[in-house]
Amino acid sequence: MAANADLKANHKEAVRLSRAYWHLPLGLVLLVSLLLTGVASAGSMIWSLGSVNPIP
Repeated sequence: MAANADLKANHKEAVRLSRAYWHLPLGLVLLVSLLLTGVASAGSMIWSLGSVNPIP
């Protein structure tokens, strides 16, 4: 029974460490999503304008 408790404790610790390893700050996620949205918006505008003054 004690081995089972040790196994559960080790598993809980492993899950905690795994989550801590992959934890990203919310501010970083928001900043990256804002930057990607800006790049996508600029690219969309450039693509929609096309060639405004084509060389004859």
